[in-house]
Amino acid sequence: MKWYNPQSEPFKIYGLPFYETDKLYRRLPSAPKRTLPEAVDGLANETAGGQIRFHAKLKELAIQVSVASKKLFFDGYDAPHLSTTSKIGFDFYASVDGGDYIYITTATDFNESNLYYESKLLNLDEETEIDVLLYFPLYGAIDKVMLGFDDEAEISIHQKTFKTDKKLVIYGGSIQQGACASRPGMVDSNILSRMLDAEVYNLGFNSSGKAEEEVADVISDIRNVGAYIISTEGNCPDGDWICEKLPVFVKTLTKNNPGVPVVIMPFPKNGGCIINPKKEEARLDKLKAQMDVVSSLQNEGYDNVTLFLQDDYIEQGFEGKEMWHEVFSDGLHKTDLGYYSVSKGLYNIINNNF
Repeated sequence: MKWYNPQSEPFKIYGLPFYETDKLYRRLPSAPKRTLPEAVDGLANETAGGQIRFHAKLKELAIQVSVASKKLFFDGYDAPHLSTTSKIGFDFYASVDGGDYIYITTATDFNESNLYYESKLLNLDEETEIDVLLYFPLYGAIDKVMLGFDDEAEISIHQKTFKTDKKLVIYGGSIQQGACASRPGMVDSNILSRMLDAEVYNLGFNSSGKAEEEVADVISDIRNVGAYIISTEGNCPDGDWICEKLPVFVKTLTKNNPGVPVVIMPFPKNGGCIINPKKEEARLDKLKAQMDVVSSLQNEGYDNVTLFLQDDYIEQGFEGKEMWHEVFSDGLHKTDLGYYSVSKGLYNIINNNF
């Protein structure tokens, strides 16, 4: 086989907003203009939302991956509620003749104790011509990737392009980063990228989406944004925190992209809220806080800020049976069904901006 580093032409890296400047598999600048919280700075090395795209005539495709050896701020490998494929696997999608990207397989030839793996993604009897989309892991920090092809393969720049150059920016905590999608392609940022046919930046930071002003200031340097989605309540201790932090976060985030739609997304109800009144009381407290923030911002002239209630877009029942609770994996984080259901609703809200 012949091997290539996808950081060189004709391969293209997407989904990492500062990649063109730093050439790193990292979600925030390597030298940010403001000091970031330690957790956010560490989690920025985890590659949720990153993509590799190219076109090829090929029979074989393989991938070699070097997982970061440094201890991350959040050690995703010790999280039992996260699938191994989402932590360190790469998803392989293919487009034939310019059609939609179709899921093919996931790199699975690895062991979590190893920092290197090689996985065969494609092995055909006859040469085929496709556009390839590879999704980076949601939680693993990746030092190096190499792509292997049969010796006769021809590789060129991807032919299927985004329909727009506008970007979608998603900010939040672990759910936005990808807990607990079964594999990288099933997090909402990647689902929406395929639905919108647009580049999406996943800026979810596990346990660390606390709406800090300095984080918003760094993210504000991303230009040509079509919409922002913010879901931050999971990492905010109470409604008072939200009322104090979220308005400043929104104003700072949008200062370079004024008027761009901002969608504030509170948590939906979950099964625990049904049997634990204190848990439901805390959820409703944060919901009211976010409603108050949106109303206050709108009164200040921020008509671009709206509230998105996930419960309105999650299927509540089927054949008389309650189904809404099935969108959770551990009573909090989303299953693939949850990500897909909410992504459909978000698409309907923001599609006209792309």
